[in-house]
Amino acid sequence: MFQTMRYRFLHHLSVAVLLGLIGLLPANAWAQDASDTNVELLLLGTKGGPALLTPKRISQSSALIVDDEIVMIDAGYGASLRLAQAGQSLKQLHSIFITHFHSDHVLDYPALVMNAWATGLKQPISVYGPPGMQAMTDQVWQMFAVDIDKRVADEGRPDPRKLVDVHEIDAGSVLDDATMKVAALRVPHPPFGDGEAFAYRFQVAGKTIVFTGDLHSFPDGFTEFAKDADIMVSEMVNADAVQALSQRIGNGDTLAKAILSHHVTGAQVGHAAHAAGVKKLVLSHLVPADDPSVTEQSWIDAVRGDYDGPVVVARDGMRIDVAGKPANNSQ
Repeated sequence: MFQTMRYRFLHHLSVAVLLGLIGLLPANAWAQDASDTNVELLLLGTKGGPALLTPKRISQSSALIVDDEIVMIDAGYGASLRLAQAGQSLKQLHSIFITHFHSDHVLDYPALVMNAWATGLKQPISVYGPPGMQAMTDQVWQMFAVDIDKRVADEGRPDPRKLVDVHEIDAGSVLDDATMKVAALRVPHPPFGDGEAFAYRFQVAGKTIVFTGDLHSFPDGFTEFAKDADIMVSEMVNADAVQALSQRIGNGDTLAKAILSHHVTGAQVGHAAHAAGVKKLVLSHLVPADDPSVTEQSWIDAVRGDYDGPVVVARDGMRIDVAGKPANNSQ
């Protein structure tokens, strides 16, 4: 009996190796079975722009929770606080992906790294971002050099400067390991130049999640980049409400013109999601996010010209199931 079992095991193993060699196995065949991997999308900060106007919505940050590990996409103000409020342990931080260097996407980057370290981070983390990511990280170490040196000597903590591995990216594959594949696409986001702002596509546990980042139009190649995505997280601007916002903040027409030239409208988002065959659309980085005249239904109606799939208007702290059966289920 044991010889028969051994033969069957070796036979199946040989077939698996052969199929892998000729490219017939799925990309994640040697990774953890997708059915055993829990993935959640956690919307941490859902407003666009750097102004801190209300604690109900703070600047842009999202996370993919892959089992217990935290994969951050942008790190606007309050990202680490929102993670704690969501019951996530910051020491489980796995990686950070930055779309571009507007402050509403990176203001909490120093706090995120330092708070994860203070919470007990011991494993290395990878940081991905446009050219300049290493310089920004070096500035973080300079800013907190006194604190780091004293705590390493006094408290026996690992040196965080040795735990953070920075990768300055361009379009194409940025990560391909046994658990997750990540690709980047250049997107136009004035006043940033070409190659300074990115969308990301994550493939994990058999699911595809696309984050558009900030952009004023969907570039050539986006349809293929987001093709059949299970979830597309897109920014969006409400043009009618931007003028009132700019008057409240100041700088009037100049600010309004700049905002509208940086971001995509509902019609553009709906068209892009429809063309790519996106299964679920999540609207985040809302501009403006605090105008009571702009309701959730207003955001949804704006994308309905082309897109007829499910639409979620993000709120800070919202959780969305992606794969498996996460403990906290919201959408």
